Amino acid sequence: MRNPITAITLIALAGGGLACGFGGSSEQAPPPITAPSTPDRATLLEAPVEVLFEVTGKGKADITYAYEYGQTPTQLRAETPWRTTTTRSLTEPVMLVTLTARATGSSTDTTIGCRVTIGGNVVLVEKTAHGPHAEATCSTVPSALTT
Repeated sequence: MRNPITAITLIALAGGGLACGFGGSSEQAPPPITAPSTPDRATLLEAPVEVLFEVTGKGKADITYAYEYGQTPTQLRAETPWRTTTTRSLTEPVMLVTLTARATGSSTDTTIGCRVTIGGNVVLVEKTAHGPHAEATCSTVPSALTT
């Protein structure tokens, strides 16, 4: 036969657990509180988003950008910094985003940069180049972000 104190202790613990909501309670705990989230890269691909093309530097640059096959707008001798936007679906058709900036300056301290951003805050690609007639190319396939 078991020790009576052990049996009383087990009964008391079981009763206390039920009184505290463990075991057979049918009530559900409230959902956890979560902080608001910023869109992740995969979510941004599901709907049309703003695509921002930016060129940084000083002086002038020859700029070519593309956001779908067959479209390559060009800005010759554009003042930097330079930027343009478009709203696109990033998945259909398969989209290649590319931006090339070539500084027209021949100074050895020339710096030129390119950056492509989606959704206002997700940088897809960013590059910088230095030197005479420096050239920076930013190119990516946004749908590859989900892998």
